[in-house]
Amino acid sequence: MAYLFLLAVQLFGLIFFVWEGMPEFRQIVTSPGVQLQKDLHADLLLVGVFSAMQICFWIRVCHVPIPLRHPNIFLNHVFLFFGRLGFIFGSALFSVVVFRHLPDLGPQTDVFLAARRGSILVACLFALFCTSLELERLGQAFESRRP
Repeated sequence: MAYLFLLAVQLFGLIFFVWEGMPEFRQIVTSPGVQLQKDLHADLLLVGVFSAMQICFWIRVCHVPIPLRHPNIFLNHVFLFFGRLGFIFGSALFSVVVFRHLPDLGPQTDVFLAARRGSILVACLFALFCTSLELERLGQAFESRRP
């Protein structure tokens, strides 16, 4: 039961990042070099979601074993697929921000805001990575033990 709760929090966070990040992602893609508006509320919300995801991930890794250990080739592939799919959005966002958006920022850029947002982006990408790992571990738990 604890495992399912910890996994659910991580999955909620992943869905939240994708859902909340789409408008900003669209703005970055359509207006490279234009700095996003200050939104302290959204930044704090992202930090809260990231923190909850990380707390649940590390509690799970350190203290809660994966209870499901039954071979099921279909579930094995489904969770491995979702584990990889979960990080595609983060990879796309990172690519657009680093390779397309940052080079176009000009001298009017608020460096402190960019550094804060960059730190939040890296933290969120790490949380997405950890959740992807967790889904892959769950998929491996359903792996067949046959050669």
